Amino acid sequence: MWAFSDESERAGLMLVGVVLVPPGSVQDTRTALRGLLLPGERQVHTAKESPRRRRVVLDTLAGIDELTAVALRYRRPQRVDRPRARHLLLQAATGLALASGVTSWVLDDQDPVQRARDRASIAHALAGVEHDLRPTYDHRPSRDEPLLWAADAVCWAVGAGAEWRRRIQAVLTVRTINP
Repeated sequence: MWAFSDESERAGLMLVGVVLVPPGSVQDTRTALRGLLLPGERQVHTAKESPRRRRVVLDTLAGIDELTAVALRYRRPQRVDRPRARHLLLQAATGLALASGVTSWVLDDQDPVQRARDRASIAHALAGVEHDLRPTYDHRPSRDEPLLWAADAVCWAVGAGAEWRRRIQAVLTVRTINP
């Protein structure tokens, strides 16, 4: 299984969306997502799309047979800073990756400091796991990986709730993370 993840925050609710796709379906799924690009676009970013386009993006995700998505939610208390909350979410995402048999994990690119924190969080979660059971993982710019657009859309839909979340309910599981 391959995983692709992105994160989002709305009013203290932090989300990490993890999209899971079997290796044999990755290329077809990328092709389907690239088909969503409008002329001149390099990527799909759900928050910047019109409501009509959001519906198209979410309906496309919900219609991809081999795709599943998990949204990890953490309500960040004021005493917990953003890096600590992200650490907790990445620990949970790493556990999800291991439980799902993920062999390759792509995370949305971050600034160098956050990227180093992410790698440390994942390495911490993988401590004690046999080397051959560990996924390879890396950060990539979302413009280079269409499946990161899917993870972005999952975060956006869960954060927006109501109709938007219902549109991807067929492929979505939401898990609340408690420290």
